[in-house]
Amino acid sequence: MILTTNTTIAIQCSQCGELEFHALSLFAFSRQGRKNLHCGCGRQLLSVTSRNRRQFNITYDCAYCGETHYLRLNHHAIWGKEALPLACPDVGASVGYIGPKQKVTQACRNREKSIGELAVELGYEEEFENPEVMLWVLDHLHRLARQGDLGCACGNHELTFELLPDRIELYCECCEAVGVIYADSSDNVRQIEGISSIYLEENKTWLINNPLRGQHISRTIEEEKKWR
Repeated sequence: MILTTNTTIAIQCSQCGELEFHALSLFAFSRQGRKNLHCGCGRQLLSVTSRNRRQFNITYDCAYCGETHYLRLNHHAIWGKEALPLACPDVGASVGYIGPKQKVTQACRNREKSIGELAVELGYEEEFENPEVMLWVLDHLHRLARQGDLGCACGNHELTFELLPDRIELYCECCEAVGVIYADSSDNVRQIEGISSIYLEENKTWLINNPLRGQHISRTIEEEKKWR
């Protein structure tokens, strides 16, 4: 009989959105009944507690719905042979996995989806006036966010957004800046496809893909490095 004592946890951070990988040893519970895992941004990703090393309680914040989810598992499930999903019951998607490193890595590759793909899965596509344009714009914003090129001049890089039938509204919760991106015609794509970064103006509302205003908040990569 082979006893597996190490497992891998991959989970998307509810604060910065990064997918974090952590190793978890069964021996971590030999002297203490709790193990907390944190993201590089400082946010707690997940907590595992156990009193007897047989039953384990798992708590994790969800990157999809923002709520806290709970699981109760035995050690065979955590240190088993399969990748166990850490699911969000509200949207029916997984924010991470627990299991052997190779299988967790593969499961994460399979779940990598753009914001546009998630919008389709969640049924938002039918609400848009021009779904093709809206999904393209969403994916463009997703790429900028992953590169660290989407944020606010006040220093906040964690913008929230609201999807409306003809536009996307970006919000900075730190200074109440607002950015509006229209996404109901092919002209909207041409207006933003060359934008390498978007930063809202502190305490102001901007029409991002308005040619007269967009030039003030979109910068080339070289200009952005100097601005930072």
